Amino acid sequence: MAQARGRPTGRETLVRKLMIGSLIALMAIGLAACSGSGDDPAAVEAQRKADMYDIDTIEKRFHQATTNQDIEQMMTLWAPSATLTVGLGETATGLDEIRSFWEDTSETFKEENYWVSDHPAYKVEITVNGDRGTLHFECHYIDANTEEIAAVTVADLDVARVDGAWLITNFVAGTTELEP
Repeated sequence: MAQARGRPTGRETLVRKLMIGSLIALMAIGLAACSGSGDDPAAVEAQRKADMYDIDTIEKRFHQATTNQDIEQMMTLWAPSATLTVGLGETATGLDEIRSFWEDTSETFKEENYWVSDHPAYKVEITVNGDRGTLHFECHYIDANTEEIAAVTVADLDVARVDGAWLITNFVAGTTELEP
Protein backbone atom coordinates (compact mmCIF):
# COMPACT_ATOMS: atom_id res chain seq x y z
CA MET A 1 0.00 0.00 0.00
CA ALA A 2 1.36 3.43 -0.86
CA GLN A 3 2.03 5.85 1.96
CA ALA A 4 0.51 9.32 1.88
CA ARG A 5 3.00 11.97 1.01
CA GLY A 6 4.56 13.82 4.05
CA ARG A 7 3.29 11.39 6.70
CA PRO A 8 6.00 9.66 8.76
CA THR A 9 6.21 5.93 8.79
CA GLY A 10 5.79 3.97 12.01
CA ARG A 11 9.53 3.55 12.18
CA GLU A 12 10.15 7.32 11.79
CA THR A 13 7.58 8.04 14.52
CA LEU A 14 9.31 5.60 16.85
CA VAL A 15 12.73 7.18 16.18
CA ARG A 16 11.34 10.66 16.88
CA LYS A 17 9.75 9.52 20.14
CA LEU A 18 13.02 7.90 21.22
CA MET A 19 15.00 11.06 20.37
CA ILE A 20 12.56 13.33 22.21
CA GLY A 21 12.46 10.96 25.17
CA SER A 22 16.27 10.84 25.28
CA LEU A 23 16.51 14.62 25.21
CA ILE A 24 13.97 14.92 28.03
CA ALA A 25 15.86 12.31 30.07
CA LEU A 26 19.16 14.15 29.55
CA MET A 27 17.60 17.44 30.59
CA ALA A 28 16.11 15.83 33.70
CA ILE A 29 19.49 14.33 34.66
CA GLY A 30 21.16 17.71 34.17
CA LEU A 31 18.58 19.48 36.30
CA ALA A 32 18.83 16.85 39.02
CA ALA A 33 22.62 17.22 39.10
CA CYS A 34 22.35 21.00 39.44
CA SER A 35 19.69 20.99 42.14
CA GLY A 36 21.47 19.14 44.93
CA SER A 37 20.96 19.85 48.63
CA GLY A 38 23.29 22.88 48.28
CA ASP A 39 20.37 24.78 46.79
CA ASP A 40 18.23 24.19 49.87
CA PRO A 41 17.78 27.72 51.29
CA ALA A 42 17.87 26.47 54.89
CA ALA A 43 21.12 24.56 54.27
CA VAL A 44 22.69 27.53 52.50
CA GLU A 45 21.74 29.87 55.38
CA ALA A 46 23.01 27.39 57.99
CA GLN A 47 26.37 27.17 56.17
CA ARG A 48 26.58 30.98 55.90
CA LYS A 49 25.98 31.33 59.66
CA ALA A 50 28.56 28.64 60.45
CA ASP A 51 31.11 30.38 58.22
CA MET A 52 30.41 33.77 59.83
CA TYR A 53 30.87 32.21 63.27
CA ASP A 54 34.20 30.69 62.21
CA ILE A 55 35.37 34.01 60.75
CA ASP A 56 34.34 35.82 63.95
CA THR A 57 36.44 33.30 65.89
CA ILE A 58 39.52 34.66 64.05
CA GLU A 59 38.85 38.06 65.61
CA LYS A 60 38.44 36.61 69.10
CA ARG A 61 41.57 34.46 68.85
CA PHE A 62 43.54 37.41 67.45
CA HIS A 63 42.70 39.50 70.52
CA GLN A 64 43.46 36.61 72.88
CA ALA A 65 46.84 36.18 71.21
CA THR A 66 47.76 39.87 71.53
CA THR A 67 46.53 40.14 75.13
CA ASN A 68 48.44 37.00 76.15
CA GLN A 69 51.40 37.76 73.88
CA ASP A 70 50.97 34.23 72.53
CA ILE A 71 52.85 34.08 69.24
CA GLU A 72 51.94 30.43 68.63
CA GLN A 73 48.22 31.19 68.86
CA MET A 74 48.70 34.25 66.64
CA MET A 75 50.43 32.21 63.95
CA THR A 76 47.57 29.67 63.76
CA LEU A 77 45.40 32.42 62.27
CA TRP A 78 47.40 32.97 59.07
CA ALA A 79 47.41 31.26 55.68
CA PRO A 80 50.91 30.25 54.51
CA SER A 81 51.15 32.99 51.86
CA ALA A 82 49.30 35.68 53.85
CA THR A 83 50.29 39.33 53.88
CA LEU A 84 50.26 41.83 56.77
CA THR A 85 50.43 45.54 55.99
CA VAL A 86 51.01 48.12 58.74
CA GLY A 87 52.12 51.70 58.76
CA LEU A 88 52.96 53.33 55.49
CA GLY A 89 53.04 50.31 53.26
CA GLU A 90 55.24 48.09 55.39
CA THR A 91 54.18 44.62 54.27
CA ALA A 92 55.21 41.28 55.72
CA THR A 93 54.63 38.34 53.37
CA GLY A 94 54.46 34.72 54.46
CA LEU A 95 54.50 33.15 57.90
CA ASP A 96 58.17 33.86 58.70
CA GLU A 97 57.90 37.60 58.02
CA ILE A 98 54.55 37.86 59.81
CA ARG A 99 55.96 36.08 62.87
CA SER A 100 58.97 38.40 62.80
CA PHE A 101 56.68 41.45 62.73
CA TRP A 102 54.77 40.31 65.82
CA GLU A 103 57.89 39.28 67.73
CA ASP A 104 60.23 42.12 66.78
CA THR A 105 58.14 45.14 65.83
CA SER A 106 54.64 45.02 67.31
CA GLU A 107 54.11 47.01 70.50
CA THR A 108 51.51 44.48 71.63
CA PHE A 109 54.13 41.73 71.88
CA LYS A 110 56.83 43.76 73.62
CA GLU A 111 57.65 42.23 76.98
CA GLU A 112 57.38 45.56 78.84
CA ASN A 113 53.81 46.10 77.60
CA TYR A 114 50.98 44.34 79.35
CA TRP A 115 48.07 45.45 77.24
CA VAL A 116 44.60 44.00 77.35
CA SER A 117 42.83 44.02 74.01
CA ASP A 118 39.31 45.34 74.26
CA HIS A 119 37.42 44.72 71.05
CA PRO A 120 33.97 46.25 70.74
CA ALA A 121 31.76 43.55 69.26
CA TYR A 122 29.34 46.03 67.71
CA LYS A 123 32.15 47.30 65.44
CA VAL A 124 32.88 43.87 63.94
CA GLU A 125 31.82 43.45 60.32
CA ILE A 126 31.91 40.11 58.52
CA THR A 127 31.10 39.09 54.97
CA VAL A 128 31.23 35.64 53.45
CA ASN A 129 30.96 34.48 49.84
CA GLY A 130 31.69 30.80 49.38
CA ASP A 131 35.24 30.09 50.54
CA ARG A 132 36.20 33.76 50.85
CA GLY A 133 35.20 36.53 53.18
CA THR A 134 36.17 39.76 54.90
CA LEU A 135 36.54 40.77 58.52
CA HIS A 136 36.78 44.27 59.99
CA PHE A 137 37.41 45.04 63.66
CA GLU A 138 38.90 47.57 66.06
CA CYS A 139 41.45 46.94 68.80
CA HIS A 140 41.44 49.11 71.91
CA TYR A 141 44.57 48.22 73.86
CA ILE A 142 44.38 49.14 77.52
CA ASP A 143 47.55 49.22 79.60
CA ALA A 144 46.79 46.88 82.51
CA ASN A 145 49.18 48.77 84.81
CA THR A 146 47.94 52.32 84.20
CA GLU A 147 44.38 51.42 83.08
CA GLU A 148 44.74 53.93 80.25
CA ILE A 149 44.25 53.41 76.55
CA ALA A 150 47.67 52.62 75.10
CA ALA A 151 46.69 52.24 71.44
CA VAL A 152 43.68 52.11 69.16
CA THR A 153 43.90 50.36 65.82
CA VAL A 154 41.63 49.06 63.11
CA ALA A 155 42.05 46.01 60.92
CA ASP A 156 40.61 45.04 57.56
CA LEU A 157 41.15 41.41 56.67
CA ASP A 158 40.57 39.14 53.73
CA VAL A 159 39.98 35.59 54.90
CA ALA A 160 39.62 32.29 53.08
CA ARG A 161 38.80 28.69 53.83
CA VAL A 162 42.11 26.84 53.48
CA ASP A 163 42.06 23.06 53.94
CA GLY A 164 38.75 23.39 55.77
CA ALA A 165 39.81 26.18 58.20
CA TRP A 166 39.18 29.91 57.91
CA LEU A 167 42.51 31.80 57.87
CA ILE A 168 43.75 35.33 57.28
CA THR A 169 45.05 35.84 53.74
CA ASN A 170 45.52 39.63 53.82
CA PHE A 171 45.57 41.94 56.85
CA VAL A 172 45.74 45.73 56.61
CA ALA A 173 46.10 47.60 59.89
CA GLY A 174 45.42 51.28 60.37
CA THR A 175 44.54 53.95 62.86
CA THR A 176 41.14 55.06 63.97
CA GLU A 177 39.44 57.42 66.39
CA LEU A 178 37.44 56.20 69.36
CA GLU A 179 33.77 56.72 68.60
CA PRO A 180 30.64 55.10 69.98
